[in-house]
Amino acid sequence: MWTFYDFMDGRGVNLIRQWLDGLPKNASAKIDTRLLFMRAISVWPEQYVSAITGWPQLIEFRVVSGGNQYRPLGFFGPGRREFTIVLGAVEKGKLSGRILEAADDNRRTVLADRRRICKH
Repeated sequence: MWTFYDFMDGRGVNLIRQWLDGLPKNASAKIDTRLLFMRAISVWPEQYVSAITGWPQLIEFRVVSGGNQYRPLGFFGPGRREFTIVLGAVEKGKLSGRILEAADDNRRTVLADRRRICKH
């Protein structure tokens, strides 16, 4: 079983929950449902998750709802059987370098300070 965490800013605001709450209700519910499903299985199906070329530490979930592609980005860790979501994006096609740099910065922040995450 996996444990999912969300990235928090320096004030303790859960930025992932804030992103999800700003999405259409159906999209947010579908993402949360997908994460619940992923918690319970040991090997994640490739149609739902993949590594990002050129960013070996980052992983993306792909969830389609209402014609949009929602892409929570995260990494395996900081501990064993843990996955931390560090950024949410709504993108079709290739993710921009700016988004990937921000996600990787958030990943490094979590690795330096575990207090910057909370349970999803």
